[in-house]
Amino acid sequence: MKSTKRTVFVLFVVFALVLTLALSACANNTGGGGGGDTSSGTTAPSAGTDAASDGDEILVGYVTAFTGPLAVFVVATQWVDEQCLEAINKDGGIEVDGVKKKVRVIYGDTESDPTTATEVAQKMVLENKVDILVGAWTPTNSGPVAVVGERYGVPTYISNSPAESWIESGGPYYWAMGTLFYMTDLLTDSIGGMKKLDTNKKVGFLFDSEVDGIVQSALEREMLEAEGFTVFDPGRFPMDTVDYTDLIRKLQAEDCDIVVASLIGPQFSTAWKQFHENNYIPKGFVIGKALQFQSDADALGEGMAHGLIAEVHWDRTYPFSSPLLGMNCEQLAAKWEAEKGIQFPMTLGYDVSLWEVLNDALTRAGTLDPESVRQAILATDMEGIYGHIKFDENQVASVPCVTGQWHKGETWSYEKTIISSLTFPAIPSHQPFILPNTTQGQ
Repeated sequence: MKSTKRTVFVLFVVFALVLTLALSACANNTGGGGGGDTSSGTTAPSAGTDAASDGDEILVGYVTAFTGPLAVFVVATQWVDEQCLEAINKDGGIEVDGVKKKVRVIYGDTESDPTTATEVAQKMVLENKVDILVGAWTPTNSGPVAVVGERYGVPTYISNSPAESWIESGGPYYWAMGTLFYMTDLLTDSIGGMKKLDTNKKVGFLFDSEVDGIVQSALEREMLEAEGFTVFDPGRFPMDTVDYTDLIRKLQAEDCDIVVASLIGPQFSTAWKQFHENNYIPKGFVIGKALQFQSDADALGEGMAHGLIAEVHWDRTYPFSSPLLGMNCEQLAAKWEAEKGIQFPMTLGYDVSLWEVLNDALTRAGTLDPESVRQAILATDMEGIYGHIKFDENQVASVPCVTGQWHKGETWSYEKTIISSLTFPAIPSHQPFILPNTTQGQ
């Protein structure tokens, strides 16, 4: 049994890597590479181009993908960092051994590549002499950065990854910890949304033959059947499939009121159009990977995303506040939209939570001694933009990954409403609606 669990975790590593590469079509929405001190407003250099800490500051090395397909995730990173560091440093910074020191962040670009992530993180430690290492956004960055932190004994904070894959990629950890989400939470809430729909409880699968399709289909089948659903799985198909007609007809023949899929953007766009062409629109469609941002929904075409169900990593309706910024979730989202003129990204929560935890821990530690900083982070017990933050035995502070439904918006072309939050019941949820153009039951 133990070996089986370990195998599943190993598969999750690859699953998460493939999953996070799905958003390459959105990369044009990001601000590109970043640069040096966040107050400069410049763009980020590779690690090693900034001077090492002079001892009069607290130096944080932020390693993530400023270029490549994963750059979509850092659209708000520097905007958030500027605000958070202004709040942290406004009275001279954080007291360290009786002396106030300001926090400075330098950036390293992984170029969306795990090998580069390792090289960049190592330069941060050996050349820049960072006090704290940060690995952010997806296993491509989090795994390699955590391993470097472990190797050199540097407190390392990870922001966003599926906890299962992060743990398996290098754990158990001593020096690395972070705010992450558990895949089982994601699926629990997804199934919770399905249970609210008035359907025949027959669920059809649409998963490709990549590792993520194999792993998620197996896990989700087990969880769905435990909740009384009947699962029809027509089998895996190649990732480069362009004609889904045969699969669609099989799902339709089995009278599946719900379809669950995990497809990248181009795959899903093709498949969803073919569902319409074949006059088969299920009552509920749950799509993983392809619909994280408003731009993903827009890319499907006019009205095509209305009613589709997808995961939610952070939302303006979360009933939490940031003690560091003095704003609640709604105020943070509204400020972004007022300043940027585009819909808030789901990445805001993770970006803010990172600095909330580091500020709180460093203030309590009162020193930059690595072991003291490590212990202070793990002792975190606070309220923040994600609600209560506390670390478990895996050195994970788990945060919400709930389920939402896209619909035509009042302010933006598409907006998302949370329909299931079983794993974090403090987050308000609503009744989902059946796809308005369903062909089931007609």
